[in-house]
Amino acid sequence: MSQKRIVVDPDPRWREEGLALARRVRDALAACHADVDHVGSTAVPGLAAKDVIDLQALVLDLDDPVLVPALTAAGFRHRSDTTSDLPRPGFGRGAPDDWRKLYFTAPPGARDVHLHVRRMGAANATIALLQRDFLRADAGVRADWERLKRALAAHTHDRAVYADLKEPATTLLVRLALEWAKATRWRPGASDAPAGGGDREG
Repeated sequence: MSQKRIVVDPDPRWREEGLALARRVRDALAACHADVDHVGSTAVPGLAAKDVIDLQALVLDLDDPVLVPALTAAGFRHRSDTTSDLPRPGFGRGAPDDWRKLYFTAPPGARDVHLHVRRMGAANATIALLQRDFLRADAGVRADWERLKRALAAHTHDRAVYADLKEPATTLLVRLALEWAKATRWRPGASDAPAGGGDREG
C-alpha cells in the first residue's frame, strides 16, 4: 500500500475552504471579536502544500475564558500540549506573549484543520500573515519554497520529521520576508473574516 504524500499539488478549492472555515471560527468567537485569516501554504495560490487548512484567529486576550469552550462547542479539539510557536529572528525581545498561542485541530474524520489562536499584534501573529503575503507576492521565492518542500517530503512520510527538516529553511524565509516587508512598507491587509462581518468574497 502506498503511503499518503505529505506535500500535494495545489488545489483551487483550498481558497474557498479557507474562507468558509475562517468565517465559521469568527462566528464561533463572536463574543471575543476575533479577526480570522486563512494562513499557511494552502493560502498561497498555486503553491504545493500539506492538505491542511491553517487558520489564525487574532484575539485581544489569550486568557479569555470564552475561547476554549467556544471553539470546543464549534467542533475543534484543544491541543493543550502546544502553547507557543518557536521564536523567530528580527523581533527583538518582544512582549512576554509574543510567541504564545492556543492550538486547535479538527475532530477525527473531519477536514484537516490547524487553528492557531494568537494575540493581536504579537510577533507570531505578524509572521503568519507576513510569510503568507510574501509568498503570494514573490513568484521566484514561491517556486524555490515549493521545490524545497517537495524535496524534503520525498525523504519522509512522517509529518513531524518533515517539519523538523523544514525548520531552518523557515527561519531563512522569515528573514527574507522581513527584508521584503521593509522594502515594500508591508502592513497586514483586511482580514479574511473580520470581527463583525465585512467578509472578503469567496
